[in-house]
Amino acid sequence: MKDKSEIIRLRNYEGLSEREISRRLGFSRITVHRILCEYTKALKEQEGDKSSMEAYILTPPIYKTENRPKRRLTEDIIRIIDHCLEENEIKKRSGRHKQRMLKQDIHELLAEQGHDISYSTVCGYISNITRQREQESFIKQGYIPGEKVEFDWGEVKLCIAGRWQKLYMSAFALCSSNGRWGDLFHRQDTLAFMESHANYFEECKGVPHEVVYDNMRVAVASFAGNEKEPTQALLRMTAFYGFKYRFCNVRRGNEKGHVERTVEVLRRKAFCIKDTFDTIEQATEHLHQTCRKLNASEDIRPKLEEDLRSLLPYTTPMGCFERRELKVDKWSTITLNTSHYSVPDTLVGRMVEVKIFSEKLLVYMDNAPVAEHERSYYSTWSLNLNHYLQTLKRKPGALSGSVALSQAPESIKELYYKYFTDNGKSFLDLLIFAKEHAISYDEIALAGKEAEQSGIKTVTAAHITTLLYNRLNQTPPLYKYEQKDEIEDFAIKQLSMWSMMMNNNSKIV
Repeated sequence: MKDKSEIIRLRNYEGLSEREISRRLGFSRITVHRILCEYTKALKEQEGDKSSMEAYILTPPIYKTENRPKRRLTEDIIRIIDHCLEENEIKKRSGRHKQRMLKQDIHELLAEQGHDISYSTVCGYISNITRQREQESFIKQGYIPGEKVEFDWGEVKLCIAGRWQKLYMSAFALCSSNGRWGDLFHRQDTLAFMESHANYFEECKGVPHEVVYDNMRVAVASFAGNEKEPTQALLRMTAFYGFKYRFCNVRRGNEKGHVERTVEVLRRKAFCIKDTFDTIEQATEHLHQTCRKLNASEDIRPKLEEDLRSLLPYTTPMGCFERRELKVDKWSTITLNTSHYSVPDTLVGRMVEVKIFSEKLLVYMDNAPVAEHERSYYSTWSLNLNHYLQTLKRKPGALSGSVALSQAPESIKELYYKYFTDNGKSFLDLLIFAKEHAISYDEIALAGKEAEQSGIKTVTAAHITTLLYNRLNQTPPLYKYEQKDEIEDFAIKQLSMWSMMMNNNSKIV
């Protein structure tokens, strides 16, 4: 535009010839002649209209390049490029889309074969071919309330108990209302797949008529041509809950666009600011609160309520676990994926039944529960001190250095190191008594503090047991104490009198 106005100015106001204008500005005489002819023609047509003339001067030059011949793009080069594009289509259909040749690869192939052609010319030809192909058309869908929900997985990186971990977020999106829900799991496996559905149906108190999946391994067992065989886990859920399932086409994320967007929204809204938690349960609860907040918005809540009213009836959750029989080793533990979990020491060498959930383990012997542990996805030892009381009773010297004691709650460790480091046997008697009467570690520690506050210098297992008997409304046994002074003797008598008075009062009531 600037050059055009300069050409016109030099001609009209300085009276220069076309040859001189061409020499000064560096344009060809043909270009200068064409612009001046267009200007003269515009003057005659617009009859001195200055605004129209200004519009003409400000119009950028237009270059006709459609019919310009490609001097370097020969028939041989076109044939090679077309062959490469056909090979790319074959790879795409056979699942090798990541091994296709890019434009750069095609240009390098041409250069290796001795063809002199620029990379931009190759890109231009391939882009023209791509534009000429038939573009895909999309059909907007309408949804009946409660009819469809879409499911997918997403990855989230969080700091759990000071350790950065990659967790997997299950995501559900109701198609009619766009109501969203998510859960967190350590693995993207079958147990997490089933449990995520059970948790979602429990939250909704209903079951959607159809669930849409992509070609994830936990949902699709195998491919037979265009037919997809569902996994046993998916068949088990459809039989139990009564919903239908549908799979998307391969690499067609737009066919479940609601949940694709849901994964992005939940990950950003829940964890873009807060990404550090003490436990995965705490992180999951934070995600649930975010989901409820999003679903309570004015644009979603009315439609979501209509969705929930239209769901299939819901009764009870399906048991989402895997059964295994494992042998108890000499450490009184069972081993699952290199992680050890303790069981009572009376079961060493025996087979136990284990129910494996995504986040916990339940151990049974003769259909009776004997142990429960939080599931670990790392090589660890999860030991419960109560499981080793009988063995430690015979070997009290092993208590102080045991891993089971190091993993005990802080309250019980503090009690041991304060009063029982020299009398482990008495401490084990106290724990056995508490186990037989279903008394928690926190109650034992509280009784120890009460005994200390009563004036006793050295708290013993007998002192704590006396107070625990009082809470059980039972008469404590007669202990033979070794009093060290009058103050301690008086405190012990007070504990016994207090216990007897409480028992008598409870009987009167």
